Amino acid sequence: MRELIDIAIVTTPDAEAGVALGIHDAFWSVGRLWNQAHGREDTPVFAPRIVSASDEPVMTATGVVLRPNATIGDGAAWDIVFVPSLLPCDGKCLPDVEPALLDWVKQSKAAGSSVVSSCTGSFLLAEAGLLDGCEATTHWAFVDEFRRSYPRVTVHGDRTLVAADEQASVVTAGGASSWTDLTLYLVGRFAGEEEARRLARMSLFDWHHQGQNPYARLTTRSQTSDGIVQQAQEWIALSYDQQNVIKRVIGRSELAERTFNRRFRAATGMSPLEYLQAVRLEEAKQQLETEDATVEDIAYAVGYDDVSSFRRLFKSKTGITPAEHRKRFKAPQIYYGSSQRSRNG
Repeated sequence: MRELIDIAIVTTPDAEAGVALGIHDAFWSVGRLWNQAHGREDTPVFAPRIVSASDEPVMTATGVVLRPNATIGDGAAWDIVFVPSLLPCDGKCLPDVEPALLDWVKQSKAAGSSVVSSCTGSFLLAEAGLLDGCEATTHWAFVDEFRRSYPRVTVHGDRTLVAADEQASVVTAGGASSWTDLTLYLVGRFAGEEEARRLARMSLFDWHHQGQNPYARLTTRSQTSDGIVQQAQEWIALSYDQQNVIKRVIGRSELAERTFNRRFRAATGMSPLEYLQAVRLEEAKQQLETEDATVEDIAYAVGYDDVSSFRRLFKSKTGITPAEHRKRFKAPQIYYGSSQRSRNG
């Protein structure tokens, strides 16, 4: 019988319990569930363990208590060290982490473990110094904070999986559910692509080939450092569906066009046109997800007379078409079955 691949799933009080357990059960199922569904004997591949700084039960951020299977002081050798997503606390993505845990993660990497993270777990890897001078990703909503906190790391907020080195000894995954992509990648790498395909089929995992862009809410928050720009943002939020929006908002500001554009970019990080596009596309996404109007009608509703131009802009900014966005994000309809429909008339 082949040796099992040992996986440490790092659990801290800030860990997202559902993600940690999902990772555990996905790896545990490899070589088991597919075989059982096809009448074969179990041939497990991975030995996942919940690992913490001590053997005491961990009260996680969501109130779920996890009991560790092992501790960082056990001296065990791990093939994979997996840091799941961490829930922000008091505005910080990485609340206080025990120095011993950070040292253990670094030592595991030095000892030959593959060290990976999903979502905001990348903050822990960065804090441990494993991403310095490297590339990484994290949840799209926390990219700016990541850049401020770890300027030596090149972060790609639009990517789902990013390797920090050519050997992929350190890998980060993007948003919360991208742990499934990372798990499939690791199963394929350590157990073969066929096992990865079997896991995907049994668990209905879907690769996020387009990255995180379709999931990211375009950043259009108002700012307060420049009163004129804030007023312009508020007016755009109410008038984005009108024509000649930029010309009109500049006129309302009573500033020269160059001066307005400079101040707007300094305050928001966007040009006025980029900001207007972001507002319009965000509204379009909301309508695609909640309404049954055609793509053409939605384009007109958010201020685009040229539907082809709207489609191109939407795909360039999100990575998918409006129709694909609607299919992916529209709430699913409940299927009641033909027998229930018959009883209900």
